[in-house]
Amino acid sequence: MNSHTNREEEPRPPIRNIGILAHIDAGKTSITERILHVAGVRTQAGNVDDGTTTTDYLNVERQHGITIKTAAVRFLHRGVLFHLLDTPGHVDFSAEVDRVLRVLDGAVIVLCAVSGVQVRTGFIAGGCRAHAIPRIYFINKMDRRGADFHEAVRQVAVELGEPVLPLQIPTFDGQLWTGIVDLVEMRWFPVSPDKGTREADADTSASTLADASTFDHSISYTIADAPITERARDDARKYREKLLDRASMYDDALMTKILDGADLSAEEIRAALRAPIYRQELTPVLCGSSFSDISSALLLDAIIDYLPDPESRGCPEAKDLQHATILRLKATPSAPFSAYIFKTVIGPDLNAIAWLRIWSGTIRENARVSAIPAKKHVQIQHLYGIHGSEIDEVRLATSGEIVGARLSFMEAGGTLCAPNLQLAYESFKNPEPLVSIALEPAALQDLPRLRDALARFSLEDVSLRVNEEKETGRVIIAGQGELHLDIVLERLRKEYGLHVRAGNPQVPKVERLKKSARVEEVFEGNFGGEKLTVSITLALENDKDSDENSLLFARGLRVPATYEAAIRQAMETALAVGPTAGWPLRGVKSVVEAFVQPAGSDKRAGTAVEAAASAAFRKALEAASSVVLVPIVQIVVEVSDAWFGPALASLQAHGARIESAEDAGGIKTIVAYAPMEKLFGYATSLRSITEGRGIYQAKFDRFGNELDY
Repeated sequence: MNSHTNREEEPRPPIRNIGILAHIDAGKTSITERILHVAGVRTQAGNVDDGTTTTDYLNVERQHGITIKTAAVRFLHRGVLFHLLDTPGHVDFSAEVDRVLRVLDGAVIVLCAVSGVQVRTGFIAGGCRAHAIPRIYFINKMDRRGADFHEAVRQVAVELGEPVLPLQIPTFDGQLWTGIVDLVEMRWFPVSPDKGTREADADTSASTLADASTFDHSISYTIADAPITERARDDARKYREKLLDRASMYDDALMTKILDGADLSAEEIRAALRAPIYRQELTPVLCGSSFSDISSALLLDAIIDYLPDPESRGCPEAKDLQHATILRLKATPSAPFSAYIFKTVIGPDLNAIAWLRIWSGTIRENARVSAIPAKKHVQIQHLYGIHGSEIDEVRLATSGEIVGARLSFMEAGGTLCAPNLQLAYESFKNPEPLVSIALEPAALQDLPRLRDALARFSLEDVSLRVNEEKETGRVIIAGQGELHLDIVLERLRKEYGLHVRAGNPQVPKVERLKKSARVEEVFEGNFGGEKLTVSITLALENDKDSDENSLLFARGLRVPATYEAAIRQAMETALAVGPTAGWPLRGVKSVVEAFVQPAGSDKRAGTAVEAAASAAFRKALEAASSVVLVPIVQIVVEVSDAWFGPALASLQAHGARIESAEDAGGIKTIVAYAPMEKLFGYATSLRSITEGRGIYQAKFDRFGNELDY
């Protein structure tokens, strides 16, 4: 493996931090592979079906043909340092996407030209908007029968509300996709596999950072000379005119040249487009196929030309914990160091590695930094460039880079900063688990190995919860769906040789108060020979607009901080076990209306206050009573026309309420809602019905009444 050596003497290359995002089966991993090929990193693009991809490197990913964890690749192309992040498309692994969105400077959202906008596409687009990420839409699979570029663009504009601007359009000969018109260059690029294909003269290491930009995509024609139909030529001129109209709205000089009839250079058009794209006032649309070198080469060019570098994007806001203020550091190598830990993984040597997005400054091996929220100093033991399953040691990294680091503190969502600072970038909230199962090793002596394996999995996957019951010794794992937990069980078997007995899947439920309640509690107790009396008046009500529990105090009521903490502890303990079925209570507003504190030493008085509050909460909960709510999920099923009827009937047999059914290019999309616990086994049923061709995803929607959803 080649080492990425010390770059202190070398000029700092421009950087692009790009995420490849998509609904499942839109082809994003294949696009990533083709990009690595045309950039010269791989002599031959990997294939998902053959299990030869760089980013889907786990055996379980290659066997299932899906991405279950984010992978990174690092390479140079046209003098630009790329960090490309390939993310999962399945909703069970959406926590991976949520973390990645926090560290991107740009995104490529991949759509299938046949299916168009799908349910998961909308969530991805919304996430990009929430984090103000400039993005390119890449309409993939133009080589498939039924591909409709213009319909896909219309859906992005209408259904997602994106300000779309096609920079390319496809050309066809009947049903055969023949090429791409670049509307900025006004050139036509053929996609025939015997044109523009790079011959590999020598093996190129998959981990090299050498600039191997040898792909030749110079085979192209002016629109006038291109061997395309007159209708395609007319379409090119029409879309070019629309492009110039939109670009001139943001650049007065460009508008003046257009009005004067002056010639425009491609770079002038690109320069006019960059600022509105950075501000997300325009969203470029490209087209192609993951099997086409030329479309991937043009996509790489567009990323460099239209998506921002880290310095243009700047640093996000951070909390200055020392001065209780908000600040924004400069995204330059000379600024004070700050970085965000967005992911933790187990490296090839089985040691834990933190993935860092360096927002500002420069960091070197052996440097000492401050870790937040731990508020302690830690040492950067090693720094790594990340390329799929491989890592290469680096001496230093600067603002804008995404690197791996070995250090003693690596809590995902944490912040690292210069020792004299105390900064905290916004962390992420782990999703609530939807399904849990109990595990037991086949042999008792395997329990330590089971613990170790699950500790590793939960380190890498923040949405996986692991709990070992002290009373029974059972291990409970909880996650985002059946597929999520099935993958965990499969990895235990194949990576660790562990055979476990798994119980039936269970869904977590919650309780909500049926009515309000008010109690007055006078508590008397003997604490170490000291008789203490506490009086507390407590009111509980269901906060319909919130899932969070809250503790409030009546206006004018003064409660010492020690006693407030004791009352809060009593509330959290009481609300963890609901009065109806023992499930946690949600959305409870607790108001302390009156409080008479005990006379006595602080420690004993605090114990007395907690005991009094516990008794008051128990009585109030019994008086209010509760209703049990179950997780209701949104189900999206995609099947061909031939399997639509059986898939619909199967959903209804599993208690689903059908919301809608839409047709796009021979693919039916069914949207429905159902209690999660009624869907156990549905994935297996769908595979059987559709001969393995149906796609099914379930996403948590809300907690609700099982009979009313």
